Amino acid sequence: MSRKKSVKLKIVDHRHCMTCGRAIPPDKKFCSEECRMKYEEARMRERRMRKMLWIIYAVMIGALLVMIMLRAMIH
Repeated sequence: MSRKKSVKLKIVDHRHCMTCGRAIPPDKKFCSEECRMKYEEARMRERRMRKMLWIIYAVMIGALLVMIMLRAMIH
């Protein structure tokens, strides 16, 4: 019986672009300026959405409290 030698491939140090996933040098986060801009735009949209959700939650809690207070005043 013969044994096959396995060849181990060495993967060059790298990381992946945070937007598109391409392999890039380890000292960079994005492969291009376009990817960096897309990432920043997505983060801004996410922040805006999170703020809107907090505002909606606050309005809903405020409305609930007002309804509870009005109901207590009527009875």
